[in-house]
Amino acid sequence: MSPDKFDALRIAVGNVDALAASVEELFDATMYGAGADRQKLERLAHLIGMTADAASTALVAVDAFNADALNPAIASDAPAPEEF
Repeated sequence: MSPDKFDALRIAVGNVDALAASVEELFDATMYGAGADRQKLERLAHLIGMTADAASTALVAVDAFNADALNPAIASDAPAPEEF
């Protein structure tokens, strides 16, 4: 695996980890029901969506890593995932 692809994998997994920790903290601190803060709920919804997107990006990076490991002659042309 090229250093660029390995770095993309490291960044993608780090993004998922950071977003998941933020979502968990916000979820635990959010009050639900009639007195709920709508802005906090909207932020939580956006963080959940961003975490899912980051996880998808990480999966693409892992797939590229696996493809290189299985057949580097074919997979070396696969594009690295985009950063946020």
